[in-house]
Amino acid sequence: MRVIDCDVVVVGGGGAGTYAALRLHDLGLKPMLISKGLVGKSGASIMAGAVIVGSKMLGGNEQNAASSLEFFAKYYSHFLVDQSYLAAAGHWIENTFYPEMESLGLLFSREADGQIAMSHSPVRWAVAPMQGQTGILLMDIRRKQLQARGIPMHEECVVTALLRNENGEVCGLTALDYVRGEMFAVHAKAVVMATGHADRMVRRSTGTREQTGDGIALALRAGAEMTNLEMQFWHISDFANPPTWQRLHIYPNPLVGTDQSSRVYNAQGECFFEQSRDAPAALAPYTLQVKRLTQQVLAGTARFSGGYYTSYSHVDAAVLRRYQYAGSAFEQLGLDITRDKVEARTTMHYRQGGIESDPHSMRTSVDGLWVAGGVGAHVTGSLAVAIYDGGLVAESIAGSLPDRHRHDGMTEQQIRAEEARVEGLRHSADSGGRAANSEVGRQALAPMHVKTGIWDVMDEAYGLIKSGDAMRAGLARLAAMRERELPRMTPPSASRRFNTAWLDALDAHNLIDVCEVTLQSALKREESRGSFYRTDFPYVDNTAWQCKNIVARDGGAYRFRRERYPEGAIAPGFERQEYFSVPW
Repeated sequence: MRVIDCDVVVVGGGGAGTYAALRLHDLGLKPMLISKGLVGKSGASIMAGAVIVGSKMLGGNEQNAASSLEFFAKYYSHFLVDQSYLAAAGHWIENTFYPEMESLGLLFSREADGQIAMSHSPVRWAVAPMQGQTGILLMDIRRKQLQARGIPMHEECVVTALLRNENGEVCGLTALDYVRGEMFAVHAKAVVMATGHADRMVRRSTGTREQTGDGIALALRAGAEMTNLEMQFWHISDFANPPTWQRLHIYPNPLVGTDQSSRVYNAQGECFFEQSRDAPAALAPYTLQVKRLTQQVLAGTARFSGGYYTSYSHVDAAVLRRYQYAGSAFEQLGLDITRDKVEARTTMHYRQGGIESDPHSMRTSVDGLWVAGGVGAHVTGSLAVAIYDGGLVAESIAGSLPDRHRHDGMTEQQIRAEEARVEGLRHSADSGGRAANSEVGRQALAPMHVKTGIWDVMDEAYGLIKSGDAMRAGLARLAAMRERELPRMTPPSASRRFNTAWLDALDAHNLIDVCEVTLQSALKREESRGSFYRTDFPYVDNTAWQCKNIVARDGGAYRFRRERYPEGAIAPGFERQEYFSVPW
């Protein structure tokens, strides 16, 4: 197997990963970047609808700055966050991020007087050039910067394992270039995991079919701790049909150019959510939307799978045409964005939890492994904040990188074992089409069949209304699939090049690990908070659960611990309260 040496290998080609690689290079190190898709052209970063204008920049005031902190701490993180991290990120966004984006030519939409057009809300945001397209332009800039600096980029390559030495330190990785069908290993002094947080754990998700929680699975197997994996964001205002449009979003957020926002209606035509009316301080009111929809479902006036509607019809038509990307999608359905409603349904979105790390250095619990962006547990969402992480992790690594590589004989044994494992997944059936090493009569299974089966288990066990019984039943079903179905996976072709079924087989192993640890973590949190609603614990409990819910895998078992967040400037203001009565 080919082995590549570098100072730092960054896994992930989104906002956090690309900026980490750029800053590492500028600090005099030799980074390389690996992306499962195309750098700057895949994942969640290109889907960013806008960028937050935090603090007092661009005409803001003290109230705008205070609203930004309140939004992130209360409405976006549900008080599961270190508020000192939020303050540091906000300062960086104001003083570094926006000046850099302006200098690089990010085309913010502007008013007639030349000022950047921003939302009419306590927490402001800007769009470039339209709401729903900002991430595309920003990530195109990042891709060009990487190319200009000559930073090595290995695209359409999936990382299969993190390498460790006898001391347990992470010292590299193995990867499969699935275009060429070739494996390679990387010896690195540090590994940065920046694989994002839009994972497809159910059939309907804003993540692509390839986003199977690889970063979580890789770090979990390497011994890293995870935090708050159960905390999951959902959209409720995505196009219900056609099903392939499940990522197309009718933004509930404050709009640019108007004081109004979209409305969501139940089956009887009653408006049950409008951000400007119901949650004016919530820039991204996803949790409150979920609560309102759940109440409608319980009342029989909507379904999570549809039967309710969303619309911009009350908003000025000129504002919609200038600032909203979705007009053409309405037209393709024979609808008019300025007057029609569209049927909506729920879609799994960002995971709030992730790999446990120090929010001021991005170090994980395993030496040699660092995180940046949404794969970490320290913050939820926001492209600008993910990019902040990329710069932070680069500076942290540059100040502590060892002088030499740390791989040893154990590392080389891991490389050989991983090559054999990955190769085995490519041709795991005999010529008769039956699963190898299994009893006669058990037919081989297509890897995609197994992936969709895992999604179906999670749809039932990990939906918007959860219970301990349902989650325990889900764990039992996953255990049965691990024993009976994973060994029977067989790609229809043993081709090496662009064999997506081979990739699906790798994904299924990652996915089942991620789903299992997520359900384990969810069972441990005995309360409801944010979008996490348990019918058997239907209250927010700040006394016991305003804390990190930390889990790690120890062999075949899991170990848990809790850790309180530092006191911040903003507090919940109560100890325990009924879930639906909490306004965040």
